[in-house]
Formats: sequence, C-alpha cells, structure tokens
Amino acid sequence: MFYLLYSFLHLGINLYQVEKELNFYRQQKAALLAEQARLQEEIQKLNSDTYIERVAREELGFIKPGEKIILPARPAPDIPPYVPPPPGHEFRD
Repeated sequence: MFYLLYSFLHLGINLYQVEKELNFYRQQKAALLAEQARLQEEIQKLNSDTYIERVAREELGFIKPGEKIILPARPAPDIPPYVPPPPGHEFRD
C-alpha cells in the first residue's frame, strides 16, 4: 500500500515537472516563431526595390541617368567672412 502511494506521488511530481518544462518550451517556441516572422518581414523590406534604391541614393550617392546632384554651398571654415569697407573708403590699384 505504501509503495503504491509513493509511486503515485512520484509519478505526480514527475508529471508536474514535465508539464512545467513543456510550457517553458512552448513559450520559447512562440518567441522564436515571432522573431522568425519579424526577420522574414525585415528580409522582405531589405530586398524591396524601394529600399535598395533609397540606400543606393542616400548612402552610396547613386543617381538615375539624366539626374543632376545639387549640393549646397558651404563656406570654408578658414576663410573669414567678407566685411565691406567703411563709408568714404577709397580703393587703390
């Protein structure tokens, strides 16, 4: 009788531990599936023509045929700004 009670108790503990481990692996599987879906979306975005064109233009400086790049003029840092002469100043050759 004691052995039968001990066997059921031991079996119950083992079953609880297995169920706990199974739940852990189910949660881990769900997290991995979510990460896989996120990575698949990122792959699709990175392979899209729109993304490739944006990277080629912004990071690599590519342009389409017939386009012209317009760069804003920036003064050099070592050239002092122009200061007009005071009124009445005479210019000499």
